[in-house]
Amino acid sequence: MLSKPFGALAAALILSLSTSSFAARPVVGMRHTRIASTRVSAPSDRGDVGLTLDPALQKEVASLLQASHAVEAGAVVIDVRTGRILAWASVDPAGRDMVSQPYAPPASIFKIVAATALIDRAHVPVQARQCFVGGERSARLSDLRPNGAGAGVRCETLETALGYSRNLVVAGLSRRHLDAEALNTTARLLGIGGDIPIDIHVDKGSVEVPSDEAGMARAAAGFGPGRMSPLEAAYMMATIARGGSRPTLHILEQSAAESADSGQAMRPSTARTLTRMLELTVREGTCAKAFRDERGSPYFPRMRIAAKTGTLAKANPTRLYSWFTSFAPSDHPEVAVAVMLANETRWWQKGNQVGRDILRAYFAQKKRRRVR
Repeated sequence: MLSKPFGALAAALILSLSTSSFAARPVVGMRHTRIASTRVSAPSDRGDVGLTLDPALQKEVASLLQASHAVEAGAVVIDVRTGRILAWASVDPAGRDMVSQPYAPPASIFKIVAATALIDRAHVPVQARQCFVGGERSARLSDLRPNGAGAGVRCETLETALGYSRNLVVAGLSRRHLDAEALNTTARLLGIGGDIPIDIHVDKGSVEVPSDEAGMARAAAGFGPGRMSPLEAAYMMATIARGGSRPTLHILEQSAAESADSGQAMRPSTARTLTRMLELTVREGTCAKAFRDERGSPYFPRMRIAAKTGTLAKANPTRLYSWFTSFAPSDHPEVAVAVMLANETRWWQKGNQVGRDILRAYFAQKKRRRVR
């Protein structure tokens, strides 16, 4: 059953955020950043502004995106402790800022929203099961098997639905326990389709959950309408990493010292549960192969990482969208990362490979600084 009092509080928080002082944020040309040895700056409608971006990490992230050979791509790194943006890079022949541009469908990244709503609002236990057939690349409700009977039927729990990205587990449980209002409200609190508290102007995503039962369930699994930005995905992960506390993001040097929370998106216990579910992704789920070398050894042998992947093909234009979003270390979070790659039918890398390398670059730089 949905928690109505919490829903009222959530609606009040969303209203307060939409009418906050962020209305007069400057417009910054993030595709025209200039990197010096110790400082990154960019033009804005208020003149040249200094940015919080780390020069070395910014160069590395931009290089990794270029090396992916994606047609369009965006990646962002957030310091979850302070809300400072450490890297913000784009690839786009049309010159768009692909970090804040709501360009790609959210795909399975939206399963995090559904899982949050199921646990935090509907109080569904992670041991809740859903039985189904098929569903590897679709979310047809006709493939749900409520009684678990029949040939080829599988039954899996909510607990493993994020790590293995089980479409029908999320769709089926959402159909039974949620509605469109619950999903839309949760999405806005997590920064998806809502007003992200950041000190520059960014566009809102267009994700909107359909009101009909089938459309709502499919959207919960990542097959709904609308577009999302990498910034929104990273903000959602930063919120979970902070125990459900919404960070205020800073990319302008002049405001970076102003650290403040922007309300609570979920209970701390929900954030801890989601973290455990997202750790499965790297340990043995959809990121297990990408996070191991050719010998099968983990790239991060002593680090727990929470992550989610998403992949979806669309036409007009033909694109294979590949998402990766993460925070690490998941037991003592430092950074949240989001990567979106838009490839044509031929691709060289997926989002989880680029995201892995961004995490490697961040922690390698941290180690070098500690040695100095």
